[in-house]
Amino acid sequence: MGIFRGKRKLKSNSALAIAAGCAVVFMFIATIISVFLYKKRMDEAENLLAEAKYSQYQSYVVMISSDDESDFWQQVYMAAKEYGDEYGVYVDMLSESIDNNYRKNELIEMAIESDCDAIFVEGDDTVETAEMVAKANAQGIAVFTLSSDMAVESRVSYIGPNSYTVASLYGKALLDNLVRQNKVMVFGGNSINKTYADTFISNIQNVLEGADIVNAPLEYEEKIVEKEGAFATEEYIQNLFKENTLAPVVICLDEDSTDTFYQAMIDYNKVGTILLLGSNCSETILTGIKQGVIASTVYVDPTDIGKAAAGAYVEYRDSGYVSEYISVEAKIINKDNVDAELQGVAND
Repeated sequence: MGIFRGKRKLKSNSALAIAAGCAVVFMFIATIISVFLYKKRMDEAENLLAEAKYSQYQSYVVMISSDDESDFWQQVYMAAKEYGDEYGVYVDMLSESIDNNYRKNELIEMAIESDCDAIFVEGDDTVETAEMVAKANAQGIAVFTLSSDMAVESRVSYIGPNSYTVASLYGKALLDNLVRQNKVMVFGGNSINKTYADTFISNIQNVLEGADIVNAPLEYEEKIVEKEGAFATEEYIQNLFKENTLAPVVICLDEDSTDTFYQAMIDYNKVGTILLLGSNCSETILTGIKQGVIASTVYVDPTDIGKAAAGAYVEYRDSGYVSEYISVEAKIINKDNVDAELQGVAND
């Protein structure tokens, strides 16, 4: 009889173990479901908050450039965003919302698919960008070109410096600094298009026509970095110095190439042998001017471009009209005013 009582006890223990196991499994499943439901509710709450946020804005505008991470375009973006906030315009730097790197035309296509109200884009001379701008226009999306224009009728307005005024400032810098040099290399990184460089050379030739220059006329050589990539401009310039195929005067048309030429002149002991004229206004460039390595730079305040762009869109949105060309002032920075500019950078 004792044996039979033992078997019943064993069966009872097994049943308890099974029941306990089922309870653990049930609690585990219940926990997973609870976490899932909690996450779902949080996602829904975030979406509601996002909708509430966006409902505060009347318009959605996407900004796209050749280098959204650069200081210049970040300042353009922040100024446009700040101005837009005051007038119900949400300005979005699309590349900051995605993980992968996309080409400019791909970003424009994404902006079109997002059904935005307008696109701010750095102009260029590629067929792909022109096609995307035309597509945006066909779908009723207003396109504004910033900093550099493009030869398409489908854009609404250009906001940036007057190309002839920019060439005039470089022309003045040449007249102030040339000694006997007569060969000039006009250099553009991969953010500069050939059309812009060609127009620049044509304008500066017109500016200097009839000027009293030793060994005139000046000979111009154009170099544009066509390869894409973060280090393409640096590699190109390094090769120029290694091969010693440099003109005695170099005009850089963008900030990246100016910074790189400045550093290469120091690395290859070319300070004093090359007259370097730069573009834009980084702390590195200002330091180069202070040291006498860079003669001068032509600068357009990015905040002026950002504010003017946002203002142009608001005017177009509210009235249906806006000027096809909105000029933003350019200025020259050289040894005479570089200290004030450096002080401004230090205060920032």
